[in-house]
Amino acid sequence: MSKRHPLNEVEPPVAMRRGKRPAADPTDRPRRPGRRERAQQRDADRPPRYRTARMTPDHWHPDGDAVVPGELPVDVWGGIPGEPAEVELLHTGRHRIVGRFHAPVGEPHPLRRAPVCEHFDACGGCPLMHLVPAGQERARLALLRDALAEVGLQALTPSSVQPSPEGDEGYRHVVKLVVGRSDHGHLRIGTFARRTHRVVAIPGCNVATPVLRRVMSVVAHTIIELDIWPFDPQTGRGTLRHVVMRQSRSHGEVLVTLVAGGRNRALGILAERLSGAVGEVAGVHLHLNDDPGNAIFARDEEGQVPTVKLVGKDVIEERLGEVTLAIGPGDFYQANPAMAERIAQDLRELLAPDRDRPLLDLYCGVGAFTLALGREHGWALGVEVVGGAVSRARENARRNRIAAEFLAGDTVELLPEVGQRLEGRHPVVMLDPARRGAGEGVLAGVLAMQPARIAYLSCNPRAMARDLVELQAAGWRVRELRAYDMFPQTAHVETLALLDPPEAVGEGLAAPRRRVVR
Repeated sequence: MSKRHPLNEVEPPVAMRRGKRPAADPTDRPRRPGRRERAQQRDADRPPRYRTARMTPDHWHPDGDAVVPGELPVDVWGGIPGEPAEVELLHTGRHRIVGRFHAPVGEPHPLRRAPVCEHFDACGGCPLMHLVPAGQERARLALLRDALAEVGLQALTPSSVQPSPEGDEGYRHVVKLVVGRSDHGHLRIGTFARRTHRVVAIPGCNVATPVLRRVMSVVAHTIIELDIWPFDPQTGRGTLRHVVMRQSRSHGEVLVTLVAGGRNRALGILAERLSGAVGEVAGVHLHLNDDPGNAIFARDEEGQVPTVKLVGKDVIEERLGEVTLAIGPGDFYQANPAMAERIAQDLRELLAPDRDRPLLDLYCGVGAFTLALGREHGWALGVEVVGGAVSRARENARRNRIAAEFLAGDTVELLPEVGQRLEGRHPVVMLDPARRGAGEGVLAGVLAMQPARIAYLSCNPRAMARDLVELQAAGWRVRELRAYDMFPQTAHVETLALLDPPEAVGEGLAAPRRRVVR
């Protein structure tokens, strides 16, 4: 008779004697891999679909790819400079090769993580999602340094990037969906895939606010249920092109704009369904655009985006500091309003010594920064080329009873008139131009006013660097340059430069008559 194991002599617990299974000890269970670890393992196990090559990128492309230099540079989606990797070669063009990270050669880069979104590769909207936050900051600083180095200003590179106040997920308060077809001809609502016009569904988009994710889901399911087909500008067939939605950070309300090539009774049903299914939807508007091309909105001769209200409110309200802004269909306002608030705070701080001077805001949009700063400066003048934005800016000035005026027109053409009004007053000038930077002749017109200070806010470091060179050539000095993570998970970096004049200017004349816009 074999000797029994001593553990078999131990009396079983009461639970086992009664036929019950004992509670499992959590410390004895093998740890189940998390979602990110499982996704990382799937990527490692996925066989390559294309020819591969081993290579090591050494710098970032402004779009967020890691670049392998050479006669034909390779743009590696999902790559990291300094990390040897197996790269799938997707396409060879005349000037560049398009590649995709497949697997690391050896240990992964310490800043690499598994993207939190399953649509990372197909969508392409978040090119830095494979990096931990510290890695994303390092990438943005490298891109900013490279842009400044092109014109010899790399010494201005800040040491850090201000993080998004509400984190790197759920920060985006604007979503623009495209209505199209799948490869099999079925309705599909989502976004254009990276480098293509193929539509990719993006349910549960990580960077959109939780409320907008719900609206996106209802939109997609209802469009499919009502069988509202995409509009084809070439044939004139179909109905719906885009669905644009904005949520107010301060009030939580959502304004939805349906962009269609023509009218359809089903759009009214869609609007009713949206407002009924999601309580935060405060209004749904219809905008007609049958123009060819990719522009979402078709502006009229006055720069307005004409819409027809289908359900609810005309506008939603947003707050920027102490200012209340009305935001309507087609109006531009920052997709990350928490970061816009942070930038406004920094502007108030940096320009505080000059608050007694009038403010000139070029490329002012709907007047957000004009009004936020104008209240402190006592009088402000905004210039904007889009007539619809100027109309909204004037409305916002009336709402807040701020002494501000707004001019609609091309900036360089209006500067002589503006210069005459501000002659001898040494204003503070703020510029917030589009990606191309200040237009030709704009900086010369600004300098002719002998401003006391210049604040330059830019969404394109390369354009800003070129403009800073022109300002420095005129004797201006960059006192400070700050960087902001306006769009986490992307390669975008917002920058703010504060410049001092060659010589201190006097107090100047009083501002123009301080009239509250009515």
